[in-house]
Amino acid sequence: MGFKGFEKLTTYVEYKTPYHLLHPLTKLLIVVIVTIICAESIWWVDLIIGIASLYFYYLLRRIRLILSFSLLQMIGSVLDYSYFVSPVVLREIFGNNLTIIWKFPSYFVFMGFVPYLTLQAIIYSFQVSMRIWTMLMYSGLIFLTTTPSQIIRSFHKMKVPMSITFAITVGLVSLPRIFDTADTIIKLQLMKGIGYKKRIKFLYNLRAMFESIIPLFIYEFKKAKTVSISAETRAFMAYKKRTYIDDITFSKIDKIVVTIMIAALIIDTYLVIVGMIPSIPFHP
Repeated sequence: MGFKGFEKLTTYVEYKTPYHLLHPLTKLLIVVIVTIICAESIWWVDLIIGIASLYFYYLLRRIRLILSFSLLQMIGSVLDYSYFVSPVVLREIFGNNLTIIWKFPSYFVFMGFVPYLTLQAIIYSFQVSMRIWTMLMYSGLIFLTTTPSQIIRSFHKMKVPMSITFAITVGLVSLPRIFDTADTIIKLQLMKGIGYKKRIKFLYNLRAMFESIIPLFIYEFKKAKTVSISAETRAFMAYKKRTYIDDITFSKIDKIVVTIMIAALIIDTYLVIVGMIPSIPFHP
């Protein structure tokens, strides 16, 4: 998917979906409640909730990108976690019959690796990755359906200090720009001849990516200085209160969604407490 794909997944999409109609605070509340439900429930609950979010990505025409990102995130999480999960935990969940599929050299132990990779470690890591995946899916919808001005107005209603609101807004605006700049720098590196007439292009693409780090930091530091000067010249923080032409309100749809989410949290917590939904990821 590349940096261009990440940029598309973090840039506001001008489109009318049900998610666009929600108040920014409602979207934040959805992420918080989804995170709590995922933290206390078994992996297949997380999977169902995550799949439900794909409908909105389909409406936003980002379904291919989000599926590529999901695959990348799951593979990365499984590979990253399965090497370090303790065999004691695996034996408590799966029993003593662990299926070893790979043995590492003995010196890998000194780097924190478990001496062998088991099938159960991969299954357990996949279940754990579901929690992160679902949270990322609903967090991504905030980027795609909320403008920075909506966030500023909603935070203003909550009496959030202007300096914090400004920092969050600059972060939201900067993220897609960073991916766009990184993509441009890598293309320039390739145009200069990195990997020209070479059979294995992948290694040279990695080299171009690595060499783009320093120019990217320099560019972003310059941008940060420009934003700082612009804010000062426009008398930012000169007054504690600010006025806005368009006010953002809590609609009837927001109240319905909040009620549904709180009800879902209460029901899930009850089912976890009575044991109808297992509270930790394990092999059924």
